[in-house]
Amino acid sequence: MKTKGHKAFASLRAGVVATVAAALVITPLAVANSAEAPTFGKRCTTEGVSTGQTTASLICTEGSNGRLTWQRVRLGSTNARPVATSTPPKGTIEFHHWRPEDRAVLQGIIDKYESRYPGTKINQVIMTSVDYTNLAFAKINANRKAAVFVTSRGGQFNQFFAGGLLADLSNQRFMRQNVIASALTPGTVGGKVYGLPYQSLFNNPLYNAELFAKQGWKVPTTWSQTLAFCRTAKAAGFIPFAWPGATRGNAGQIINSFLMNSAPDLATLEARILAVDTGRADLTAPWFVEIANKYKAMADNGCFPANPTGYNDTVAPADFAAGKAAIYPTGTFGMSTVTRLNPSMSGKMKMMSLITTDSRPLYQGITNNTFILSVNAKASATDQRIAASFISFLAQAENAQAYAVGTSQHVSIINVDYAANVDLLNTSDIMGKKLLLAPRFLFNNVNNVRNPMEDALIAITGGADVMKTLTDTSRTIKQGLSS
Repeated sequence: MKTKGHKAFASLRAGVVATVAAALVITPLAVANSAEAPTFGKRCTTEGVSTGQTTASLICTEGSNGRLTWQRVRLGSTNARPVATSTPPKGTIEFHHWRPEDRAVLQGIIDKYESRYPGTKINQVIMTSVDYTNLAFAKINANRKAAVFVTSRGGQFNQFFAGGLLADLSNQRFMRQNVIASALTPGTVGGKVYGLPYQSLFNNPLYNAELFAKQGWKVPTTWSQTLAFCRTAKAAGFIPFAWPGATRGNAGQIINSFLMNSAPDLATLEARILAVDTGRADLTAPWFVEIANKYKAMADNGCFPANPTGYNDTVAPADFAAGKAAIYPTGTFGMSTVTRLNPSMSGKMKMMSLITTDSRPLYQGITNNTFILSVNAKASATDQRIAASFISFLAQAENAQAYAVGTSQHVSIINVDYAANVDLLNTSDIMGKKLLLAPRFLFNNVNNVRNPMEDALIAITGGADVMKTLTDTSRTIKQGLSS
């Protein structure tokens, strides 16, 4: 379904959803029109806007007659009601993931699960995101007690699938009835579902709305405005973008924004990325040189911190939380870290688009479905049953809501209400824009292509020569692909 247009609406109900073009994901959106009370079969004006993330929601959709009317939203693969948790056998398994910031919230859910099913235990095993990217496959492949684990969309999920670690979950009823169907795409291969992408992320910069208001700054909506904002904010003594160049995982988030309007259409963008990812083209291609030059332009205009290549993702959220930086360019997943560092930041964060063109953009932001929950196909049959039961427990609305509210993270589960978390509501306006499913993860060759590519862009922001860096890195990529 394509989104035809979006007006500024007053709030009718917190937690409204939009079917976003290209992203193909239904997500909560705090917009509505008080003069346009949603009524089944009645006329509506904005395709994709919905009354909520529940099985009783209405969505504004175009019929065969070309008219927009309110119809029942179909969130799951079927219209059936969500199913309850499956009863597990007794036993102990490990849950491997990369979100140490979620440990306490997840442990609360695990405690509830273990209380309901005495004799069944879930032990969290957590690594940093960088270590998880590099080490998780080897560790989980050698550990059959790692019965439930997560992967990120794209290269890592593909690695686990190729390694035979992902059990087929297609016949699990909770997958068809408890999960927003379109969110399952990153966990699906050949029509079969191998994982539940639990998080609905928005990989766009967070900005301090209170600081912007106090300084009289307007949120930039064009490339020229972004560079001008950087000069203004830096002159006022602030770090414009608290960009963690020393932490590749989060430093790389903004490549999504640089990619999203770098091609005339999605098909061209996908073809360009595939050519680089497979070695048929390199980083000296004109379209990529233009992206690299824009990184340099941001650096030259003072957008980044001093010594950006040494500025990591411990200092970046701390500076943003302390009001020293105006923008933290990672995504919605960074909000919980910021509010943990400074609880008074709750309610002050909003989400902006990083537009890298002065012409009308093709896309206005990035969405992603990740933190893909899977069952280890190499675990014992008993442990696989426990793992599937635990995932079905996480897929219950009340538990997904506890996770969402507790971690400031949107989720892909039906019947979740975000009203208890102001930060989730305040960042939901990005969902009413034309969003692109994060193109960063179209680079499936993570170690040989994406990592060195992102390292090259980091080096360029640190002052390295653009063409020399891209030429040298292209040589490294070619060697890696041929080895």
